Amino acid sequence: MTLPKCLNGFYASPVAANTAEKWIIGVIGQDILLANNADIKSNPFIDCNVAQQLDVFCKRKITLGQWLSRDCEVWDLTPEADSTDGFNTAVLRDLLAIAGEEVFSLACRAVQLLNWQDTHRFCGRCGQPNQATHKEHAMVCTSCNINNYPRISPCIIVVVTHGDRCLLARNASWASGRFSALAGFLEAGESAEQALHREVFEEVGVNINNIRYIGSQSWPYPGQLMLGFIAQATSEEIKVDGIEIAEANWFHYKQLPEKIAPPGIIAGALIKQFVDEATLIYG
Repeated sequence: MTLPKCLNGFYASPVAANTAEKWIIGVIGQDILLANNADIKSNPFIDCNVAQQLDVFCKRKITLGQWLSRDCEVWDLTPEADSTDGFNTAVLRDLLAIAGEEVFSLACRAVQLLNWQDTHRFCGRCGQPNQATHKEHAMVCTSCNINNYPRISPCIIVVVTHGDRCLLARNASWASGRFSALAGFLEAGESAEQALHREVFEEVGVNINNIRYIGSQSWPYPGQLMLGFIAQATSEEIKVDGIEIAEANWFHYKQLPEKIAPPGIIAGALIKQFVDEATLIYG
């Protein structure tokens, strides 16, 4: 079978292409099971031949699609799989540093699909059990036949700039010194642009203009789609809400906080874009 052209080597599909070999993403809770002999930096996932010994611990299997010309499956494993010789677990977030953005994104998709099935076992209309279908990534009610698809919650995330400085904030639940871009969920009936204006004003009391869309990233905590922007502030005065945001400050592009997201995470990518643009302008 000739596989379709795809982005970064991955094609999302619930239908297996029946390739001779498969990649297995082993998931234990929110952690990823890795083979000790795998070349982690290029591909940390498990070859299907190696994964055979894990089959006894597998509760369910879902086809994610095709990656690097092979079918790719997620296996939902019991905790006992972690004790199998030749394997060890990694925290999902750590995969970004270990193996890069492409692998991290695919592992996020695996965890997100498992979480979605776990939280949609019953129909929201009639309360009867749902059943997974192999034709598409959907849960179908066994009574009223309504289809339930993976729930994705759109969020905005924005780096607000003012000349050679950007506004970064610390969430009230974070440790001291950790800062990031402002972010929040879209409300029902709201556009991304409306959400940007509302969230920034609610959290730090700043009005913005000159909004630019930069890019997006799927985020499996539990199922967000982060829409990334850069915008300009119309004033410098900050008024933190004191609820979600504990503190917020303007940071010069050469004097950023030490604890910020890496470029592989969209918050870090937005900050890096601001720094790159400021460097071109201000030197």
